Amino acid sequence: MKMPQRRSVLWFTGILLACSIALGYDYIFLYDPPIRTVKKFEVAMGWGDIGAVKPLIVMSSSLDLEDLREPTDEDVKKLLMEPFHVGRILDVRRRADDKRNFHYVVYRNSDAQVYAIIVTQFGGRPRVVISDRTTAAPARYLWEYTWNY
Repeated sequence: MKMPQRRSVLWFTGILLACSIALGYDYIFLYDPPIRTVKKFEVAMGWGDIGAVKPLIVMSSSLDLEDLREPTDEDVKKLLMEPFHVGRILDVRRRADDKRNFHYVVYRNSDAQVYAIIVTQFGGRPRVVISDRTTAAPARYLWEYTWNY
């Protein structure tokens, strides 16, 4: 006569701990760097500090985000002259293509519209992508966003 196998509390705790570690790893290395970059960007823009904003941004002259370049002091001054309002981060979505990964930080602006702040690795650090051109969005750092990405 076979005895029924029982799952011990220790086995269940081990599985729960392993899942928690995996989720923590996913948050720390996937979601936290773009969110932290956007928060630093908000603080630097709120203070209007050229020296703090410049290492946090990268400029793009096209909407397909293919050609990225370092910002000049003139780019940063123009960006700081635009009105800035702190919004709320709702979600982080990731899009990868053959050249780089883009993190779409879904962002609700003060006008209650939902936009994306795009963060990508450039020069070894995550940076906020700023458009060279004026866009239909209220600011050059806010990109149009649909929930289908």
